[in-house]
Amino acid sequence: MTRFLPFFFSVLCLLTATHTQVTGQKFDHFEVESDELYWRFDFEYKGSRDSLRKEVVQMLKSKFFTFNVTRNEVSYTGEIMHYQVNCEKYGRTYFNTPRMYWDGEWTGKFVVDVFDNIYRVTIYALYYEKMERSTGYYRTERPVRGRYIDAVLKKNKTEFKKGEFSNMQMMSVALKDDFDIRNTHLYYPTK
Repeated sequence: MTRFLPFFFSVLCLLTATHTQVTGQKFDHFEVESDELYWRFDFEYKGSRDSLRKEVVQMLKSKFFTFNVTRNEVSYTGEIMHYQVNCEKYGRTYFNTPRMYWDGEWTGKFVVDVFDNIYRVTIYALYYEKMERSTGYYRTERPVRGRYIDAVLKKNKTEFKKGEFSNMQMMSVALKDDFDIRNTHLYYPTK
């Protein structure tokens, strides 16, 4: 009886792991909760909540990919449209980067929560659109769209694909750079 106990325990752990589905998976600021992929990052920035709120507004206004920004009691919400990752900036080439990242456009939604000395950016509902070449004589291209969660999770929806880790890290660093107040360049018209 005792020699079957480790086997029974391992089968029980395996069944429990497959039953929990995808909730709680984390990798490099990406997290899966209830069948949605979230990217969250806390930016530290000195200042009170009111002064930091002014800086966040300027940062969101200066970005070409933020649309429909609205303010509620505690945060700013909006949409991401036409976002592109600058893969060359992170040392990637066309040959070692999937087209989804290299020339794809991203859409999604974001929430920016502002607190004293910190603001938290949460991005979710990420979709990509890339051009895919068809095989054949005419070599036409057609747009291919998809959810980012489907591109980075295995088919059984229980864990991230290990082959996507470097791409997810690049995406995470790109989002950090683009939503950092310190990297905001404001352009004022000259007289």
